[in-house]
Amino acid sequence: IGICRRDYVLIMKIFEWNIGMAATIPSNSNRRLNGWIVDEITKGGPDCIVLTEFVVSPGIDYFIGKLEELNYHWFISNSTKENGILIALKKDTFDFKNTFDYKKNTVIKSEALAGTNLPDFYEIQVKWNKRILSIIGARIKVRLETEGKKAFTKDQFDALDEYLNNISHDVICIGDFNAFWGNRWNTNENTTLPNVSNKYYLFTPKYKKDDWWSYVQPNGSKVQLDHMITNINLAHVDVVYDWSFISNPMYGSNIKKETPNKIKGLPDHAILKVIW
Repeated sequence: IGICRRDYVLIMKIFEWNIGMAATIPSNSNRRLNGWIVDEITKGGPDCIVLTEFVVSPGIDYFIGKLEELNYHWFISNSTKENGILIALKKDTFDFKNTFDYKKNTVIKSEALAGTNLPDFYEIQVKWNKRILSIIGARIKVRLETEGKKAFTKDQFDALDEYLNNISHDVICIGDFNAFWGNRWNTNENTTLPNVSNKYYLFTPKYKKDDWWSYVQPNGSKVQLDHMITNINLAHVDVVYDWSFISNPMYGSNIKKETPNKIKGLPDHAILKVIW
């Protein structure tokens, strides 16, 4: 379907996590980037780390120090009072020669997308397997007010659909899409990313198998919001939502993975782990 897709046999681990900072103002609310979060996401030695709802906050020095100690290049899209994205990439896995060439447009923010209402978006271009690869972290924002909510969401998906549809090289886009496609991904019922779904594969954990949900809504409903999409034909892919971090003492004994309204300022999504 669509563009030619290539098969890869190289092993890669990609971990994505919405860490729930929710655009807080750290100096006002005394929230901070807790060191255990970067300790947790680096377990297992992922080649690529994508953190959404990342806010520059106190504690960032430990984050950066840990990533550099473990041999990652790191990229941050935002500042304080703004949800952003952190992408960390293993130095030994990717070729960064073009990435750090200031004459080339290889670090791309949401301003590259067309439209007024844009998602959180951050793209880092590297070379992998001797080919250009765009690694994109994304999050579809949610408007709490009812008025204009549907249009706000649609505008973001339209912008992302158009942008991804026009990329001719390899792409991995991973994040919190605040949507669940199920069996509708490559069908006419997919009205959110209709063009992309004809060219890209969707990777989501098996529905209602093991820890199948990535978020628990305030009403207690379990939903799958975190996904990976790619135009690369990948074989033998393992995709899971990992909730093991919920045993961290900061959550206390009353907070479980099934608990809605988890503690603000701490991760309330599962870690999406994609390994092939």
